[in-house]
Amino acid sequence: MTAVIRLAILTLALAFTVSARSAPDIGHSSGKQLEPDSEKGAHVYNTRCSLCHGNQGMGEGALPIRIDAYPKTSLTQAVQAQSRQAIREVIAFGGTLDGVSQYMPPYSHELTWVELESVALFVELLRSDKDRALALLQEAGGHLEPSQRVGEQIFRERCVLCHGRHGEGDGRMAKILTSPPPADLTASRLPDDYLNTIITRGGEGVGRSKHMPPWGEQLNQAEIDSVILHIKSIRD
Repeated sequence: MTAVIRLAILTLALAFTVSARSAPDIGHSSGKQLEPDSEKGAHVYNTRCSLCHGNQGMGEGALPIRIDAYPKTSLTQAVQAQSRQAIREVIAFGGTLDGVSQYMPPYSHELTWVELESVALFVELLRSDKDRALALLQEAGGHLEPSQRVGEQIFRERCVLCHGRHGEGDGRMAKILTSPPPADLTASRLPDDYLNTIITRGGEGVGRSKHMPPWGEQLNQAEIDSVILHIKSIRD
């Protein structure tokens, strides 16, 4: 195979990858194109963004409150990203962009195009109609029955940043949170009642790490119970 042919194949492969990543998602069951909207964005925000940006997008997240010199995270002021495209790029590429805090993780490999665009729409709504945006966040909370599957999803969306994908304490924030580092949950044998308390009240609420945020105002009891079921499932 000549170098010219190899170059042509690589060029076509790259073009396919870019178009696939930038194209809207297609619903597998209905075959209909899924459209971005603020309601989807509120759900993603509720599960992925509130830890830093806060329940109301005012920068009152658990990590900024607990970590000294943490950058301001209010979304109600268009400091860096003003257009929807700019907002989407910050969400997708995070701290890899110039001028964006290293604390901002890139989500291009974790969120679909529809989810990225939906969060950008939600941030725009938060800036233009805060009451409507907060109503969508409240609706996104939902109600459910405890299950390990739901707990795994919540853990993946809210806990891996510190505790890591498999709960071994090796998440992306582990390089920053070193005193103390995030707990290795696979080695934990804490009883259910204690897990419920520390998840609800946070580490500081039980005399442990101040970096462990309290989730009691963001997760309902069924969701907390689901996370406990998942934690127990990943123990060594």
